[in-house]
Amino acid sequence: MVDRMQRWVSAGHKAAPIEKMMTPVIHALGHKDCELIQRDRRALDIHNLTETGVIHPTEQHMMEFNDLLTQSYLWVLGAYEIIRSICERLEGDPRHSIAREAKYVFERVRMPLAKMATANRYSADSPIAYPALNLDYGIAWQVQESVFITRYELSDTFLNFLEAL
Repeated sequence: MVDRMQRWVSAGHKAAPIEKMMTPVIHALGHKDCELIQRDRRALDIHNLTETGVIHPTEQHMMEFNDLLTQSYLWVLGAYEIIRSICERLEGDPRHSIAREAKYVFERVRMPLAKMATANRYSADSPIAYPALNLDYGIAWQVQESVFITRYELSDTFLNFLEAL
């Protein structure tokens, strides 16, 4: 996890020439990403122990899962706003296309989460992003019958985008 956090620190500094106040926000989002990855792993461990009958889920487990889901939701909204802001500021810059692509990936989940509406580009999606647990990565949202997007995938998209700036 140290390597991932170091990537976030380096990537956050790449946004400074665009807007220096984005750097501490990106660092905070990176720190939260690393925390959420660890919490996803714990949720998956509890899920696996429950599925095999080793433990029974407790009220505490459910409260932890609901908090994880809420924190993941808020992380998506915050990350999207940074990407959207960068995209606006890069209008006319050759890097605008990579910003726009990252924004499109995020808006597929962000629109149904924040507005309970389908993103225009994804008219076949549900207007509601239903929470789910991906057995490899943790928190995810279902946007179509067979389409699930994990917070981890969004995180990688954001991190890779920043590194490409």
